[in-house]
Amino acid sequence: MKKFFFYFITSSILAVAVFYMLWFILPMNCVFGFPMRMAAYHYDHPIAYILIPCFFYSVLASLVADYFRQAKILIRILLTMLIVLLTVLLSCPFGGMLWNFHDMQAGYFPNNWMTVLFVKAPVMGLQWGFLIIASAVPYNLIGTVICYFLTLKGGKLFQKDIVSN
Repeated sequence: MKKFFFYFITSSILAVAVFYMLWFILPMNCVFGFPMRMAAYHYDHPIAYILIPCFFYSVLASLVADYFRQAKILIRILLTMLIVLLTVLLSCPFGGMLWNFHDMQAGYFPNNWMTVLFVKAPVMGLQWGFLIIASAVPYNLIGTVICYFLTLKGGKLFQKDIVSN
């Protein structure tokens, strides 16, 4: 549990800090991409959308930290790509649900809101989430590098002590 909280708190702080640094630097503050004719609620509530992948990254990093620490660099790079891919895959449905929740708060409240929120929104998140994340360069690239070093740091920090005889 300590590993999870280490990864969650550290990745959240780093992700939010990088977002706001890029927000100040990039033209028109465009850190994340967004499809045309679609409300960009992730700009109105960026921290909520950032915390979703931080949560799933923390779960995955906690599970592989020991192996990651011991692995050779090529395996670490491959593991990082797998962690990033799985993080995005697991996060997108929840991002879609959050987007639809914000859409409902903005006044677009459908009669069948439960079906929209719990069935259609996760599918929409999977459909659009990868595009939004793929267009978030350089944020996604910086996040991938952070994922590598943070997973390694956590693996070393929580290394099991070997008792010598």
